[in-house]
Amino acid sequence: MKKLYLQAFISLFSLLIGFMLLSIPSSAQNSKDNAPATEPTAPEALLTAENKIYGIGSISKTVTATAILKLADQGLIELDSPVSGYLPQFTMPDERYKKITVRMLLNHSSGLLGSLYSNSDLYGCIDNSNHDRILEHLSTQRLKADPGEYSVYSNDSFQLAELIIEAVSGLSYTDYITRHIMDPLGANDTITMHSDLDKSDIADTYKNNRLMPTVMTTTLGDGGILSTAADLCTFSTIFMKDHHSILSGASVAESIKEQAAGPHIYDGNYGLGWDEVNAYPFNTYDIKAVKKGGDTDNYHAMLTVLPDYNMSAAVVSSGGSSAYASLLSNELLLSALNSTIDLQESAQETSFSGEAAAIPDEYLEFTGLYNGTASFALDYKNNKMYLTLYSTPALSNNKIKKSFELTYLDSGYFVCKDDNILNTIMPASQRYITEGFRLIKNGDTYAVQAEYYAKYFGVSTDFSSLTLATKLDDFQAAGQAKTAWKSRSNKKYFLLDEHYASASYISQPYIEGEILDNNENYFVINGSLYAITGKDSLSNVGKKRDIVDINITPKDKIEYLSATSGFQYVGEEYLSDLKLNQTYTIQTGGFTQWYRIAGSIAGTYTSIEISGEGSYFIYNQYGALIDSSLFMNDTMTSYLIEDGYIAFAGKQETEFKIK
Repeated sequence: MKKLYLQAFISLFSLLIGFMLLSIPSSAQNSKDNAPATEPTAPEALLTAENKIYGIGSISKTVTATAILKLADQGLIELDSPVSGYLPQFTMPDERYKKITVRMLLNHSSGLLGSLYSNSDLYGCIDNSNHDRILEHLSTQRLKADPGEYSVYSNDSFQLAELIIEAVSGLSYTDYITRHIMDPLGANDTITMHSDLDKSDIADTYKNNRLMPTVMTTTLGDGGILSTAADLCTFSTIFMKDHHSILSGASVAESIKEQAAGPHIYDGNYGLGWDEVNAYPFNTYDIKAVKKGGDTDNYHAMLTVLPDYNMSAAVVSSGGSSAYASLLSNELLLSALNSTIDLQESAQETSFSGEAAAIPDEYLEFTGLYNGTASFALDYKNNKMYLTLYSTPALSNNKIKKSFELTYLDSGYFVCKDDNILNTIMPASQRYITEGFRLIKNGDTYAVQAEYYAKYFGVSTDFSSLTLATKLDDFQAAGQAKTAWKSRSNKKYFLLDEHYASASYISQPYIEGEILDNNENYFVINGSLYAITGKDSLSNVGKKRDIVDINITPKDKIEYLSATSGFQYVGEEYLSDLKLNQTYTIQTGGFTQWYRIAGSIAGTYTSIEISGEGSYFIYNQYGALIDSSLFMNDTMTSYLIEDGYIAFAGKQETEFKIK
C-alpha cells in the first residue's frame, strides 16, 4: 500500500490537509507499472496539525447518508418508503408531505422550504433545541414543490434523516455514527457536540481578530460533525473500489451515482449526500470523482474521492472557504495521479468562445423578472440581451440597479464582454472569472444557467455550473398590502429570541428592506426578493434553496416578525436609549433587549457586569459588531459608538449592569 500524508499550517488561517492513496487497482488505465493490486489494508490513524479537530459543516450530510444506507443494508429502512412511515409524528399542513421518501431527503428533492437556521451555531454552549423542535417547526410550513419534482439544496431534509436514524436504530445520532461507522474505521477523532470531548482539541476560531469560545453547530445531521483531515480520508475508504465493509457494494454504488431529481436546471449533480458525483477537473480525464464541501460561519472543508483509484483528499480549515479547500484537494489528487499513472493531458477550455450571432427568436420568451441567487430582469434590444441586477443576498444590499449588456454567440452562450456579472453577484477575493450564460426552458420553467471558470490566486482553476435564477410568474399584490409594506421601507427589525451565544448576533443582528425598484409587488430584505402576499406577509419566490415566508404580528404598537427559517425579530420601535449606571434584566420570555447608543453616552467607554447566563453585543450604526462579551480576550471595557446599538441576550433574570 502507498500512502502520502501532507500537513500544513498557513498563517492566514488554520489549515489542515489530509491525503490518502491506497494501492492502485489493476483495472486503472495507463499504469506506470503493471504490478497486481495488493489487498487493501486498514488505513492508519493520521496525526493532525497540533492534533486539532475542525467543524466539517455539510460534509456531515455524507455521514448521515451513510448511516441511512447502513440501516437500509440491514433491512431496517427502504429508501423509497415514505418518511412518515418511520416518523409518524412528522406532519405538515400540505398533504403532499406524505409522498416524501427517504431518498428524497438524501438527494435534496423533498420539497421542504429550506433550513432551520436560528440557534444553529453557538459559541461555548451545547443546545439541543433545534433537534427537539424540527418536527414542530415543519408542522406549520408549506412545501415549495411536489416531492421529487426537482433537487435543490435542503438542510432540513438531513435533520429529518437524523431523526430517522435515531427512530430506527434506537440510538442517538452521535452514538450511532460513532459505534457503527467511525469506531469500526478507527476514525476516533470524529465527534459532535454530544461526544465526550476536550474543547482544547478543537481548532480556534476568530471574529474581529479576537479569539472566540469553542463553536458548535447544533444541527448535527446536516452540519454538526467535527473531524480531522485524517479521519475524513479514513471515512472516504468506504466509497473506494477496494473499500472496507461499512456498506455493501450495492449501497456504495447507490451513494455515488447521480441521484438528482427532475430536470438539471436547478441545482447540483447530486448523489446521496454528495454535492457532485462527476466532479471537475477529473471528469475531463474520464475519471470519476465525488465531492462534498462544508461551510459554517467559522469552519470550511472539502472531501474529494476518486473511487476507482482508491484515492481521496480532505482539507479542513478555520477561515478560508470550501472553494479554496476544493482547489487544494484537486491539486493534491492530480499530483498523485501523475505520480502513479500516465495521466494524459486534457485540453481544458477556460473561456467561452464563438462568433457573435443573431439571438434566436425563442429566447425572446425569456423576457421578465427572475429570482434565485440574485434578482434581475432580462430584456432585449438591438440584438443584445440586457440583465438588470436588482439585488443579491451575497451583498445584502437592497438596491443595486446595475445593467449588463450581453452578446449572443453561435456556441449557444451569452457573454458580457465589458464587465463581470458573477463577481458582482458572488464577490470573492483573489478570484478571476470567465463566464458564459445559457437560457434553458423545461416545461413552463425558464432559467438562466451560469457556467464559469474561476482562477484563484492566479494559479488554480475550477469550473462550476449553477442555475442563477428562474423566471417568476406574473404577480399582482393587493393595493392595501403594497401600501403597508411601503410604510416599512428601510425599517429595521432586530433579533428577538436567539440564544445568547448564537453566531447570528455576529453575522446579521437585524434585517431591513424596501419596495423593489420598478415593481412594487415585491419587497427586498437584505438582498433577498419576496412577493408581497398580504399586508403583514411576504413569501420568497423562485425555485431555489431556502425559501422563507415572513409574517408580522402587531402587539401594543410594536411589530413582531417571524420567519420560517426560525428567526424572530422585533421592530425598531421596540428600542429606547441606553442609560449609564443602570441594571438591565432579562424578563419573562427571555427576549433580547435592544437599545440605541445616543446622546451624552455616545463616544464613551463603559464596563458591563453580567450576573447570570448571557452576553452583550455592541454594534456601530451599520450593524457591524464592534465588541462582545463573547470575545475570549475581552478587556471588560467597551466603547459605545455614536448612533450604534447594544443588545443584551440571556436567560430569564440575567442582569447587565452598565457602569
